[in-house]
Formats: sequence, structure tokens, C-alpha cells
Amino acid sequence: LDRLKKGAVAVTECIEEIPCNVCEAVCSVKAISVEGLKGRPKIDWDKCTGCGICVGTCPGQAMFLVDLSGGARVTVPYEFLPRLKRGDVVELLGRDGRVLGTGVVVRVFEVNKTQVVTVEVPVEMVMEVRSVRARRS
Repeated sequence: LDRLKKGAVAVTECIEEIPCNVCEAVCSVKAISVEGLKGRPKIDWDKCTGCGICVGTCPGQAMFLVDLSGGARVTVPYEFLPRLKRGDVVELLGRDGRVLGTGVVVRVFEVNKTQVVTVEVPVEMVMEVRSVRARRS
């Protein structure tokens, strides 16, 4: 909790035990390590700068950023249409795809055609929101 209040940090929910270390390879500060051929990523929160590159490169969409410095924000990968932009109101989705509420997009950048979207969320949902969806009209 103390680290989350200092700024964005990567969180992994990788459940796959497959040969993959893309997140480790793209981390410029060496905050992510994967042990062995089929290891799961481990994040050194003291090294992590919260840049979000791992979020956009993980092929399993299992990397996220969580930030409790000045509000509550979650950064997620987004590969759907319509493309999102700052200020958009989106539906916040849980791990099971259930709608948890709404949030506002505060930042968007792209890594390899994957949008990396940061949304402002209610603080009690910061560890539950794992995807977003454009609001239906």
C-alpha cells in the first residue's frame, strides 16, 4: 500500500506457465524477472518506474499498473474499437468481465498497436479493475 501511494507500479496476474519473458525483455530498469523457461514474472517494486511499456507488450494482457498517488488509477491494455482518448467515460470491468462501474480515461499511449489506457477509478476498485470497455450509447 505504501508503494502504491508513491506512484504507478506494475502488477502482474500472469497465470500461464509457458515460455514467455516479453515483459522482462522490455523493462529498461530490470524491474521484472522471469525465472526459468516457464516461470511467471516477478516485479521488484523498488525498481519499477510505472512506465507501462510491459502493459502494452504482454501478449497475455496480464500486466497492469496500479497508482494510489493523488487518487486511484489503473492502467490496462486495450485492443478494441473504438479507440479511446483522454476524457472518455468507460465501463470498468473486473476479471470476470462483469461491469464494476464507470471511470474516466486520463492517459492513453500506444505500444505495438495496443493502447495502454489509464483510468481514474473509485479507490475501492483499484485492485479489481482489469479491463475497460467503451460505453455503449
